Amino acid sequence: MKSLVIAVTALALAGTAIAQTELPKAPVPSTEQQVQDAAKAADQAADTAAAAAETAVSEAGAAAEKAADEAADAAARAGDAAAQAAKGASEAVAIEATDAAKQAAEEAAAAADKAAASASKAADAAADEAAKGATEAEDAVEGAADQATGEMAEGEPVAPPVIAPDVNAPAISEADPGVLGSWVTSRNIWTTNQPSTTVWVDPALDQRPAEWQNIAKINDIVLGDSGEQVVGYIADIGGFLGIGAKKVLLGPDAIHLLTIGDETFFATNYTKEELEALPDFDEKTVRK
Repeated sequence: MKSLVIAVTALALAGTAIAQTELPKAPVPSTEQQVQDAAKAADQAADTAAAAAETAVSEAGAAAEKAADEAADAAARAGDAAAQAAKGASEAVAIEATDAAKQAAEEAAAAADKAAASASKAADAAADEAAKGATEAEDAVEGAADQATGEMAEGEPVAPPVIAPDVNAPAISEADPGVLGSWVTSRNIWTTNQPSTTVWVDPALDQRPAEWQNIAKINDIVLGDSGEQVVGYIADIGGFLGIGAKKVLLGPDAIHLLTIGDETFFATNYTKEELEALPDFDEKTVRK
């Protein structure tokens, strides 16, 4: 009967160890590779806990079985001693049988205590392993969640990608290029020697006529106060390399940009003498 009690006690302790190792699975985000790693860590933790519980049950069962065997051996020895006492009707043999039975009971109790201690130790080890696995799984899930929500290791939010603004850039291309101010300020002005009262008509020429004369050069461009529109050109007339030249302000309609052959320049119907008759350009009328 005592062997049966020992076995039941050991199995109950093992059952407690199994109950302690059952872990609820933490919800795992379904985004990014880190979430998959977290799920894998949780599975490994569950496997570790199950293995520890199985070990606890095995050790508890072995200890209980050993205790039962030792109790049975002790009972068998007590029975032998009692049989001898019955046969010989000897008082000394009866006493020996009583002592043997008492010793058997003590040995069975010691075996039961040992089995209970072994089962408890195995259960504690299983619980520790399960707790460790659960902590690792929780950490992995939290790390995956942080990564999935876009937080960096320093805790700062990830900067969004920079999108180029719409600045209404002009539609220019290699086939239809724009013009730089520095390029314009290096262009010469040629006169057609036509009367200045003649309406300008863009000529269709393969080469510049021989009677045209180079009379001036663009020195600068003048923009309106808003900076959005060309309101005039400053021209240098005469002089040498810009020294001693007369500076005059020409309106946009006074000169015209032409490309003849490989050369691009400005042309005008105004003669050199007419341009020299214009007033000198006043530097105070522009921002510099």
